[in-house]
Amino acid sequence: MGKGEKEMTLEQDNKQDVFVKGNSMEQDVFVREYFVGVDLGGTKMLAALVAYDGSIIAREEIPTLAQQGEVAVLDRLGNLIEGILAAVPGSRSALRGIGVATAGTLDTANGVVTFATNLGWRDVAVAAVLSDRFACEVRLENDATAAAVGEWLAGAGEGAPDCIFVTISTGIGGGIISGGRLIAGVNHNAGELGHISIDGNGPRCLCGNVGCLELYASGTAIGRRGAEYVRRVAGGDGDAAGALTRLAGGDPDRVDARLVAAAAAEGDAEASGILREAGRALGIGLVSILHLLNPQVVILGGGGFAHRRAAPRTDA
Repeated sequence: MGKGEKEMTLEQDNKQDVFVKGNSMEQDVFVREYFVGVDLGGTKMLAALVAYDGSIIAREEIPTLAQQGEVAVLDRLGNLIEGILAAVPGSRSALRGIGVATAGTLDTANGVVTFATNLGWRDVAVAAVLSDRFACEVRLENDATAAAVGEWLAGAGEGAPDCIFVTISTGIGGGIISGGRLIAGVNHNAGELGHISIDGNGPRCLCGNVGCLELYASGTAIGRRGAEYVRRVAGGDGDAAGALTRLAGGDPDRVDARLVAAAAAEGDAEASGILREAGRALGIGLVSILHLLNPQVVILGGGGFAHRRAAPRTDA
């Protein structure tokens, strides 16, 4: 399947009928309601058609192509939503709302992405664009916060009044549940765990801080370090026969976190070292979080855990 192609997944139809009691002059009726949930990431975006009871009816994923700019991305997102609605007859007219989860600093009250490093966006009115197109209510929420609530209600954190969710993907984000409630902060932007500084002398992040955890342990950081190594090999410094260089075909532009993980799984020493350094940085950040918040459960998730096979040790 090509990079720009899309794949539709239709789940078993467990749609929920909502019972509405009529008055004395009307019959009781059943109204079918649908919602769309969107995960808008820096690398890919996914939309799911969801029934009233939370069951997933259809879902579809395509590349984000953030480099094309916010207008093109939001148009593609609209087309993505149109696609899953078209797959289920009657869902468009019964659409009651759209929830968009994405990373960055958000104005959730107005549905605006104020600043998102992974997308390169500033002041993008996501909710207004989608609301105009689909004529329904649109809510915007931080992706890690939304994931934290989901894990708390029906996932790895279910039943734990104090838990933290950390997502490692293109960037690093988080969500905090404390005392059985979400910690949102004054502007609903609490939980930006990827921007905890773990090195006061480190490089400057796009957020303005220096030495952010995200610069060391995110998928972007892993891919960047892998690309730097392949570039050095091309200059005569490194193992030209190693798995990382071979899988990249000698082209640093082809290197991402997935390729580094694949090379590490083959025993590539450089790739394994990159993953261990990212893990060490993540551990430093997590220790700070544990001391600060004292959670009962810490949940790790995100695209960075797509490859769960441990990198083999090469220093034993």
